[in-house]
Amino acid sequence: MKPTLPFNTGLRTGAVCALMACAVPAFSQTEPTAPPLAASSPAAAASAMSMAQVIEHLGARGYNDIREVERKSDKLFEVKTRDAQGVLRELLVDARSGEVLKSERDD
Repeated sequence: MKPTLPFNTGLRTGAVCALMACAVPAFSQTEPTAPPLAASSPAAAASAMSMAQVIEHLGARGYNDIREVERKSDKLFEVKTRDAQGVLRELLVDARSGEVLKSERDD
């Protein structure tokens, strides 16, 4: 006697193959990557100044001898520099506009 397969085995195999063919493209899709500098929002990261831009911006406003620039957050830089009168200052600078938000004498 010749062995026979149940009728629905062929259908099950075909259905499994069809489902797998549909699932493969979904697995091959990748997630978008985060920007190199993690920021609280993409708009904030896109409009923030780089350290070089902050240095250039402050230099154009009379600050010189910039000794240290530290990024405090996606919105703030802390800068140690000398003002136009030669006084050592510690500044808090808005990372988007370059505006000096706070200036303290740094002895």
